[in-house]
Amino acid sequence: MSNRMTDMPEALVREANALSWPSVRISFYYIAMFGTVGVFAPFLPIWLKDRSLSAEEIGIVMSAIAWTRVMVNPLAAHVADVTGRRRRLALMTAAGACVGLGFVTQSYGFFAILAALIFTAACQGPVLPVGENLCLLTIRARNLSYGRLRAWGSVAFIAVVTGAGYWLETAPSDHVIYMLIGGWLLILFSVAWLPDLRSPPRGKKERRFQAAPAWALLRNKTFILLLAAAAANMSSHAVLNAFSSIHWIGAGISESSIGYLWSIGVLAEIILFWMAAPIVAHLGPGWLMALGAAGGVIRWVGLGWTTDFYALLFFQTLHGLTFGAAHLGAMTYLQRHVPAESSATGQALYSALGMGAALALMQPIAGWLYAKNGGGAFYAMAILAAVGFLFAVLLAFRLRKIDQNSPS
Repeated sequence: MSNRMTDMPEALVREANALSWPSVRISFYYIAMFGTVGVFAPFLPIWLKDRSLSAEEIGIVMSAIAWTRVMVNPLAAHVADVTGRRRRLALMTAAGACVGLGFVTQSYGFFAILAALIFTAACQGPVLPVGENLCLLTIRARNLSYGRLRAWGSVAFIAVVTGAGYWLETAPSDHVIYMLIGGWLLILFSVAWLPDLRSPPRGKKERRFQAAPAWALLRNKTFILLLAAAAANMSSHAVLNAFSSIHWIGAGISESSIGYLWSIGVLAEIILFWMAAPIVAHLGPGWLMALGAAGGVIRWVGLGWTTDFYALLFFQTLHGLTFGAAHLGAMTYLQRHVPAESSATGQALYSALGMGAALALMQPIAGWLYAKNGGGAFYAMAILAAVGFLFAVLLAFRLRKIDQNSPS
C-alpha cells in the first residue's frame, strides 16, 4: 500500500467526471444518513429503557449492534471491492434495514429485541462505509470538499434531533422506531441516487491468489496506528451514546433540552467541517485526530462533573473535536493513503475496527460502570481519550517521517 496520495483508475475518473450534480447527490446522502442518526443516537436507549431493559441489558444491546457491524462491514466491503458493484450492495443492505426495523416494532423482552436489532444492524452496517466510499471516490475524482459536503449531514442531525426531542416530550417512545423506519426509507432513496462508480471486477485467478485488500491494509503499520487512535477515541463515546440521555433525564432535563445538548455539539462539528480545507492542510490526519482526543479528555471530565444544563452546553460543543476533528483526520488519511481499488475495504476497516470493535467492547463495560457509578462513568472515558491522544501523536510523527522520506 502506498503511503502517498494514490491515483484513481482512469475508468473511475471518467465515470465521476461524467456525473451530473455530484455535490447534490452526496449532500443528500449525508442528510438522509445523519438525519436518521439524530434519532438513533440520542433516543434509542430511551426506547430500550421504556421496554423495561436494565442498564446492563442496554449496554449489551448496544454492544451487540456494534459487534454485528464489526463482523459484517469488512466482509461486505470486500465483496464490494472484489465485484466493483458498490451501490448495488448498499441498496440491498439498506432495504434489509427497513425490513429489520419492522421486526423491531413487534419485539418485546430482552432476547426478542436483541435478535431484531442484531438483524437490523447486520443490514444497516455496510450502508455507511460502502455509501461513503462512493462519496469519497467521487470527491477525490472531482476535487470536491469533503468537509463542506459532510456538513450537510450534521445540519440534518441538528434539525432531526431537535424536532424529535420536542415530539417525544408528548409522544410515546414507540415513535422512535417509526421515525427510524422513515429515515431508512429516505436513506434507501439517497443510496439509489448516489454515483454508481464501478471498478472492474477481479477475475477468478486474482480472487484466488491475490492477497485480500484487508490483509494488505492490516500489514501496514501506519494504518494500524490510525485504527488504534480511532478505536481509543471513538470507544470513549460509549457512556455518551448509551446513557447520556438517560442520565440527563434523571437529572431533570427534558427531552427537548436533550435535543439541544446533542445539537450544540453537532453545530460545532458543522463549523469545523465548513472550515476544513485550511485546517486539514495545516494539521494533517495525525494532528487532527490528536486534537479530537484532547478535546475528549476535557469533555468527558466535564460531563462526569456536572449536570448543569448551561455547563453541559459548553462541554457538548467539544463534540466538534471529539468526533468532528477525529473523523475528519481519519477521512483525510483514507483519501490520501489508501489505493482506490482497496478503498471500500479501508473505509470498512476504519468503520468496523476504528469505530466499531473497541466501542463494542466498551459498551457493556459502560453499562456496568453507569449502573455502579452513574455519571462518574464518564471519568473512565477520559482515560480512553488520553490513550487515543498518544496513538494519534505517534501517527502524526510517523506520517511526517514518511512524507520527509518520500520523493516529491
